[in-house]
Amino acid sequence: MGENGKKGGLRSLIFRNDTSSTPQSQTQSNSVIGKKKTTVTPTPTGMFTSPASVPSYNPIITDSNLVETFVEKLQELINQNNQTGFDFLEFTETLFEESENPDSDVFKMVFRIAQKMDKSLTPDKLIQSANYYKSLAQQTADTEISKGQNKKNSLLSEKDTERKSLEKIQRDANTQIEKLNSQISELQTQSNNAGLQLDVIDQKYNEQFVDIDTKVSAINAAKEQVINSIIDVESGITSNLK
Repeated sequence: MGENGKKGGLRSLIFRNDTSSTPQSQTQSNSVIGKKKTTVTPTPTGMFTSPASVPSYNPIITDSNLVETFVEKLQELINQNNQTGFDFLEFTETLFEESENPDSDVFKMVFRIAQKMDKSLTPDKLIQSANYYKSLAQQTADTEISKGQNKKNSLLSEKDTERKSLEKIQRDANTQIEKLNSQISELQTQSNNAGLQLDVIDQKYNEQFVDIDTKVSAINAAKEQVINSIIDVESGITSNLK
């Protein structure tokens, strides 16, 4: 089977019913076994770069475009780590070439065809293969999420250090204002400047936080789609073939 055929079959699994489903049903049916490209622990470029402009900090945003981007990366990862022989990936491709919504008969028919190609194939082997791809998606997502969290933690530390420094400046200035009336004008200026910086410190960092959290959310959503799609077929194998 050619690479284009493989991509088509897997994409049918991931985005099947996408044009006719309601938003809720799309969330439930959009699974994610996708293309087969990349390495075991890829580093997608530009994943945690600084954003251009974000109005406010909202860590629960999920960018659908980012989700699809990470889905594509996980598909490519799975493709490039395709196991030798007729495994879960080839089974899935063949399954969705036969039907966009395979029923029990389609599962059984595809399994019979697969056994003609590989007489050693069993439902248990397909489940083992499915577990391999789930683990691959999970490990990759965990790696990328860890990178994002590490950068966020670094920014939080940087923010805390800067906040404490500015607060100290403000406190020292206010103390000096009380003690040294002759210098009150100069010290009040220091206090005001530090206060202005404190007023905008959240805005300064929120743009970076929302970018990181948006991408982390997208990675999580992509991971869930990948794993849910694997579980979907895995359940079909278990209920129909074992």
